Amino acid sequence: MVTDGALEEDKVGGNQVQVPVIQTPDQNVTLLQQNSNKVLRNLNNQINDLQVLVNETEIIGEIKIASLTLAQFQSVAGTGWILANGQSSVGTQYAKLTGNNTVPTITVAGATTFIKVN
Repeated sequence: MVTDGALEEDKVGGNQVQVPVIQTPDQNVTLLQQNSNKVLRNLNNQINDLQVLVNETEIIGEIKIASLTLAQFQSVAGTGWILANGQSSVGTQYAKLTGNNTVPTITVAGATTFIKVN
């Protein structure tokens, strides 16, 4: 599928980033183009796989502190994180694991605290 001139397989983690490709009108370098494009796509796939592995190493109940809004933090870390402000955690992995239906309230001056719930 093509969106905004970019192939769907060229998207990075749902972002609108296209993997760079080599393009030239010279037919003699077609094989070089194809091989270069394969290398770039493979590298992109490896980066995506590493991002998935990093996300999997996060622990339910883990706390992180950042000077970001919830939307900014979730755009980087994923939607499995919520504010550690005493809100409900009903239906989350955190609630199932701990038996607590609310997350703790953790305050840090000048920063926002987040807790991994899913």
